[in-house]
Amino acid sequence: MLWGPLPCPSVIIDPSPVDVAIIGGGPAGAAAACLLTRWGHSVSVLTRPGASSSALGESLPPSTRKLLERIGFLSAVDEAGFVRSRGHTVWWGESQERVEEFSSDNTGYQVFRRDLDRVLLDAAIAEGARVQEGAVVKHVELGQNAHHVAFVKDDSPLDLRARWVLDCSGRSGVVARREYRCREEGRNTVALVGLWRRSAGWNVPDPTHTLVESFTDGWAWSVPVDDEQRYFTVMIDPRVTDMERGKDLASTYRSEMRKAKRLDALVAGERMESAPWACSASMYSASRYSDERLLLVGDAASFLDPISSFGVKKALASGWRAAVVVHTCLNNPDMETASLDLHETRERQIYASYLNKSAEVFGMAGAVHRHPFWTARSATEGDHDEVDEDGQLDIAVLRTDPGVLSAFDWLRRSPSIALGSGPGVTVVERPTIVGHDVRLEERVATPEMPSGIRYLRDVDVKHLLDLSPESAQVPDLFEAYCRSTTPVILPNFLGALSVMLAKGILVDREAGGPAFG
Repeated sequence: MLWGPLPCPSVIIDPSPVDVAIIGGGPAGAAAACLLTRWGHSVSVLTRPGASSSALGESLPPSTRKLLERIGFLSAVDEAGFVRSRGHTVWWGESQERVEEFSSDNTGYQVFRRDLDRVLLDAAIAEGARVQEGAVVKHVELGQNAHHVAFVKDDSPLDLRARWVLDCSGRSGVVARREYRCREEGRNTVALVGLWRRSAGWNVPDPTHTLVESFTDGWAWSVPVDDEQRYFTVMIDPRVTDMERGKDLASTYRSEMRKAKRLDALVAGERMESAPWACSASMYSASRYSDERLLLVGDAASFLDPISSFGVKKALASGWRAAVVVHTCLNNPDMETASLDLHETRERQIYASYLNKSAEVFGMAGAVHRHPFWTARSATEGDHDEVDEDGQLDIAVLRTDPGVLSAFDWLRRSPSIALGSGPGVTVVERPTIVGHDVRLEERVATPEMPSGIRYLRDVDVKHLLDLSPESAQVPDLFEAYCRSTTPVILPNFLGALSVMLAKGILVDREAGGPAFG
């Protein structure tokens, strides 16, 4: 692959190729750089001028902390002094206010993205990653033994050779947008952003909360970044949103903000810190997420609708996963095909999962507002199991799954059990992440879940499948499981058993399998 105009003769930074060149120093690039450097690989990160200067405010859910700790960023982020979010206040579809609190010992973050990016990149630098700040990548040429990345820094053309290239350049998609990007039809979204200050503090139920409000032809949200400043952002679709045309951006922003009556009331009489601005927030994915020792990572690979609040978390997970894939391929070339398959599969699973999640949320508002803005956003792409960053079924979603709840109730009421493998259940080998490496692992698959699963909240699904026919009582099965492998707590065991019944991995042999869902 060769793209972009060939630059003037360039200076080769080092005739020996580095192991990995990372384009972009945001959350995905910083995560990959930090881990790969820690694991002994030579890494060069190329960040464009102004890459950390975007004045955007974002909300990170509490579950992001797990990834920050895994990568090694948690202490740096905790010490940065970001607002610790305790939940959301929502007006969605109906007029009634809904307050959603996180658990008392679990908080998220409200961040200036430029500050978060700086914290994460500095942590990667402290780990030993080499960073070329202010680098503009001009072209990438994939070679047989090493790739060439040509860039300009301080008006000087430079050339970097690397065994692997990771495109972590976010929405700009330095490599991704030229050959791989697939835009989501009917979801053209523009964010109109304003930063407001109120020295007396904001009159809200909880000053740390993210505020979210839907209206007839769009929605708005607000996050605090300190005691006085809040971002207020309006999400619209210029093709279908009923806008007053011909106005300047500031007037358009104010007229759209007035549609979100609760949020607009908060800024009445207050002042913006600077003129509002607009940026694209449309969803997209990729036709493929890897090429010859090239990976698309984070927002370069795909972009979620901001309604999810999982953009930074997804980018961190993608960077962590890409680091494991590259580390495995560099150390064990025989695992390259399986590792790239894992990267492709997980990127597609995560995008499809969040696409359906956002469609469900938009459908709730669309049932009330009934406007074309909501129609396309409420369409789903078929059934997809919700998965977490490890590619496992998302326990948080399964807790409220009707089929899982029905299976749990059936287990509770049944005087005895006669469990066996469901129709079409097989044991397959699939790539999975174990520590810092991709390995092949036996997983339990069904026709609806061909990728298979192995663990649910520390419960070994395959081992439980093998043991199930031997017990006629749930307590006996629990005791047999804990005696024969690593013990687990009873709630996790019952939850895993309920999921296996709901997903058809296990059925009641005498009843032919109860119908759950």
